[in-house]
Amino acid sequence: MIQTEDARARVALLLRQYGYQSQSYNVLLPDKSYFFPEGDSQSVIAYVVRAGVALGAGDPIGDPSRFPIVITEFREFCRGRGWRCCFQSVTERCEEALQGLGFGSMKIGEEPIFQLQGLSWAGGRFKDLRRDMRRAMKQGLAVVEYRPLERRRIEWDGEMVELSQSWARFKGSGEFSFLIGKPSINDPGERKYFVAIREDHIEAFVVCTPVHARNGVYFDLMRRREKPLSGTAQFLIAESFRLLGEQGYEMATLGTAPLANEHVEDHDQSRFIALAMEVTFNYLGYFHRYKPLYQFKEQFGPSSWEARYLAYWPPRFHPGILYALLKAYDPTGVSGKARRQLRLVWQGIRWLGQTPKELLDKIIQR
Repeated sequence: MIQTEDARARVALLLRQYGYQSQSYNVLLPDKSYFFPEGDSQSVIAYVVRAGVALGAGDPIGDPSRFPIVITEFREFCRGRGWRCCFQSVTERCEEALQGLGFGSMKIGEEPIFQLQGLSWAGGRFKDLRRDMRRAMKQGLAVVEYRPLERRRIEWDGEMVELSQSWARFKGSGEFSFLIGKPSINDPGERKYFVAIREDHIEAFVVCTPVHARNGVYFDLMRRREKPLSGTAQFLIAESFRLLGEQGYEMATLGTAPLANEHVEDHDQSRFIALAMEVTFNYLGYFHRYKPLYQFKEQFGPSSWEARYLAYWPPRFHPGILYALLKAYDPTGVSGKARRQLRLVWQGIRWLGQTPKELLDKIIQR
């Protein structure tokens, strides 16, 4: 279990060669510990421990051919400390290795992948998107890349902080963590910032992180005014794609649409576990509005969709994993009441045969 600055610098170097999973740059956030396999200087697993569960932060970073060896060592490391061993939001290539080692797994969503070179929104399919973009331009919006390390705009920094704080008040908690980054305006690192401006004031912005192994960019988070100008989000993303393509990037992703099962076959997913995930995160207010989120990403015409998985050892799913996930993503927002609600959700789905709506009614009554 290593959390030193030297270890973080070592991980940053590995990311430049092996950072494949879209959220991989966020393993550098200070909540992570690092597991380095013995005698292997080219592999690492970033993780957090919550409620007795060690949650791997996406794929291991390193040569995929060594995944089985690295994962096996990490599982033994967890076993020796009495922790359950899980991996959150792993790619298909990693899930295959985990399946081969006897891990249980379930699909938790799908991620849209955009090939930036030659990307076009011509044709009838994208008429609504083009309309939104034209509307934004008519209202005076423009999109530029803000590079605070090259030319600092203190007034823009303040507006970005204000937008982030407004978003937090609306959401009712602070910034999420674990595999979700922060604006980090005072410490940009390798992040890229694209801002939608009107009369030199920021209406919205996106924060992007590198996906080095795919010459790509991950759209980590977006912040916009509570009542944005029509078409702001569509224009900001579309123009950011264009600018990234001009800079030579090959791929971009808008991140996983949770619980989406639209394009990638869902193999052997337990109906009970799927319902538990849905009720837990949706009805308890975490990562909500799944369908609109999927539809928002779909409107840009992804080149492909890739499945993302949760894998766990022992291979029998345990409700404590749900609680650990909530604690990892929002450490300040999970109370004892939420824990009781999780238990009710799990028991109701597995043993009472109730629908999510019936479970929600019970939760509200409590």
